[in-house]
Amino acid sequence: MDSLKYPYFANMKKMLILACICLVFGCKDRAKTIESDAQAIEFKYITKIRMTDDGESIRIHSGGEVTRFSKEELPLNSAMVIPTSVIAYLDELDLTDKITGISQPAHTYNPAIRKLYKNNQIQEIGTFNEIFIEKVLVSKPEIFVSMSSPALAKFHEILKSNGISVIYIDEYEELNPLAKAEYVKIFGILFGKEREAENLFQEIEENYKTIQAMTAQLSGQKPTVMANQIYGDIWYMPGGKSFQALLFRDAGGDYLWADTTQEGTLHLSFESVYEKAKDADVWMNAGDFPNLNALKGSYNNYDWFEAVRNQKVYNWNQRITASGGNDYFEKGVTRPDWVLKDLAAIFYPQSFPEHELYFYKRLK
Repeated sequence: MDSLKYPYFANMKKMLILACICLVFGCKDRAKTIESDAQAIEFKYITKIRMTDDGESIRIHSGGEVTRFSKEELPLNSAMVIPTSVIAYLDELDLTDKITGISQPAHTYNPAIRKLYKNNQIQEIGTFNEIFIEKVLVSKPEIFVSMSSPALAKFHEILKSNGISVIYIDEYEELNPLAKAEYVKIFGILFGKEREAENLFQEIEENYKTIQAMTAQLSGQKPTVMANQIYGDIWYMPGGKSFQALLFRDAGGDYLWADTTQEGTLHLSFESVYEKAKDADVWMNAGDFPNLNALKGSYNNYDWFEAVRNQKVYNWNQRITASGGNDYFEKGVTRPDWVLKDLAAIFYPQSFPEHELYFYKRLK
């Protein structure tokens, strides 16, 4: 048809094209408007996850993805979890009955969860490298809590394609101890315990800052601190900007590698560690050894350190199970105030004479 002869049809064609363009871009603009109208849920310390509220739904921005829950879907009533830290967050809010599946139960400390698993009330749904897809799809939890991991990515895609909501909790990447604890607010929002989570976190924050202020005011020389152990030929020492280094600092310790800039671990030789830390007052996180003889038996030259000779070596294995569950990596994540008080009591025993170590154990 000649558009010059039939201007009406030519104009109609142009109008249809224009309408389609407006529709497409209008939808995009509307989506942008909805997103821009969403209010960010404020966190004081968390950096690895975001939440927004647009009045009709909650959006969780984690692992480079966005997971949406309408307000009608909340509070949630069931969850399967991969990170053991999430067990602790839910436990702090009295929500362990909402957990229907966990990974690697042998490495779980929480007594209530281990009992539920033993009684077949909780399923084993995977490891840090695999998710047992069939079990998850049959149970259809309202949320599957995992971590950002290339090894698990293909499993996450299968779950999402089958309608399972997946969020990623990467609290282990947070450097601030209080940021790790603040993740409890996320689960308070999702499971209808927002006020309880806010009150709990406020208590944790206040306790933490009180202990930090106390150690900062103590007179005298700060105790020098070394950490970790040698594996093969490499001593993996916490970097000066790492989570552990910040805990040592906040507890009033003089961490000997505090001036380094690494957020992860330093790869050091035994000789360099010995040169710097041979006279260190305290040795923290010296592996999982139950006593000093076991520690010294693993590497004869450990006996050269003053901390070993003075029996000032501590491990985070006060609360462990026979199969390897360690509460430091569960409750210790949610209660950095308790961890900090342990450290403060180790560094300044005269100032905390009544404190009994909760997570840490002195090797003898």
